[in-house]
Amino acid sequence: MLRLLFSFAFSVILMIGANAQVLQQVNANKFQELTKTGEGIILDVRTSQEYSRGHIEGSTLISVSDREFVNKVNLLQKDKPVYLYCLTGSRSSAAANYMAKIGFNKLYNLQQGIMDWNRRGFPTVQSEVTVASENVEYSEESFQKLISSEKVVLIDFHAPWCAPCKKMSPVIEKLAKDYKGKAKIEKVDVEANKAITKTYQVQTIPGFVLFKDGQKVWSHKGIITYNELSKTIQQYL
Repeated sequence: MLRLLFSFAFSVILMIGANAQVLQQVNANKFQELTKTGEGIILDVRTSQEYSRGHIEGSTLISVSDREFVNKVNLLQKDKPVYLYCLTGSRSSAAANYMAKIGFNKLYNLQQGIMDWNRRGFPTVQSEVTVASENVEYSEESFQKLISSEKVVLIDFHAPWCAPCKKMSPVIEKLAKDYKGKAKIEKVDVEANKAITKTYQVQTIPGFVLFKDGQKVWSHKGIITYNELSKTIQQYL
């Protein structure tokens, strides 16, 4: 019995130690310094109402109260740093601990939340936030028709709440303009098209899948430059 208790206690210590290596609690000064690098994902886990009243620019909203929270965070890149915050740091800390358990390896929690951020005079932005699906839904038949509509078709799998997806929008718009008549560039909302997303094994957003003559020939997870996408499209034209 004593051996079992010791084994359990040792396992708990190892788990806490592992989480400590993955998750760091930081103050607003350090948080601001980290987010300015542009290397990771800023994650706001508050409600949409809180977010709209003032949030850190460039942040992705996935509320911990959203019943789809688990599914949504699983679509984020696990190899990227994630900077989490809420009002006081408690909700984001709980979210970060969960994310550490599912494979995220660089997590930074704003220890006293956006309240500390505001106290130190760092900027926030206000906006009307769209968190619902854009609700453009494809059946298997209509999606097959889409990817066969041109010789080369690039699909941008995205979500309206995903800040990295929004960051890619100008790139996608430029590609659509530059390749008009040569290749089709289309955005597909993962929330409205869960079956299609699963069929093509899109596990991260933004996620890009290239089709040639209706067949998948290339894919990419996460942010990518215009030049890289353009070069890939040229390769299959």
